[in-house]
Amino acid sequence: MIGDYPFSVQQIQPQIEDVFAKLQTWLHDDAKALLHCYLMQFGVDIVAPPAFVLFSAQIFNGAESAIYPALFLLLIHLAMTMHNIPRRIRDRGRQLVILEGDYLYAHLLFMLYQTGCLNLLERFSRLIREMNEGAIMRRLYEQGGLALADDRMQEILGKQYGLFFAECCDLGGISTGQPQAEVSLLRQFGHDFGIAYGAQEAGLSAEVYEPLLDRAFSYLDDLQGAKEKDGLKEYARQLVAAPKGLKFRPAV
Repeated sequence: MIGDYPFSVQQIQPQIEDVFAKLQTWLHDDAKALLHCYLMQFGVDIVAPPAFVLFSAQIFNGAESAIYPALFLLLIHLAMTMHNIPRRIRDRGRQLVILEGDYLYAHLLFMLYQTGCLNLLERFSRLIREMNEGAIMRRLYEQGGLALADDRMQEILGKQYGLFFAECCDLGGISTGQPQAEVSLLRQFGHDFGIAYGAQEAGLSAEVYEPLLDRAFSYLDDLQGAKEKDGLKEYARQLVAAPKGLKFRPAV
């Protein structure tokens, strides 16, 4: 299932397969079919969120402990994506896609309850709110014909992308029982990486996002107890360097 994916995830492939196996188990067949249809059509990358969670845990030899956090953040990413797709389609299926996004958010709530992880509800609700605020701010800029100026770029992309990747790395570290100082460095790495990734996706120049990427990697370098940082670094570099619009084969 991951074999056709162009990035190096061999270190965490068994855990990624486990995440998607659980997704298959939890979703209704019709929901899986609709999700697969639209993700294939728009080339959405759905491996990155669980990969960042699992890599962040793997650097402390604990990827197995991060399966459910990876699945939860995958569901947030998928739901957000399904809510954003309708602006790119014009047929009567737009409402169905929005309902699919609602369904995925409902599944997230249900899974938090079923797995005894309701303690994550507050942080996920805050994350979803901030990501939507960032998306709204960016849409208003685009509709007004304004460029994503540098002075607002980090604020907007920080909300839309930075906080999401920060949460991925944060939960990966927390799941392995790391001290707050180490988790904080992981979170800072994820935040700056997310802004760099968002800047590349927005079509900004390498002069804008490369310094952010370098700063992100400096946080990883400061991690004292981590042993397997190279895999996360390489994956992050490849993800940012991927051509805009590159198609991925979803694993659902």
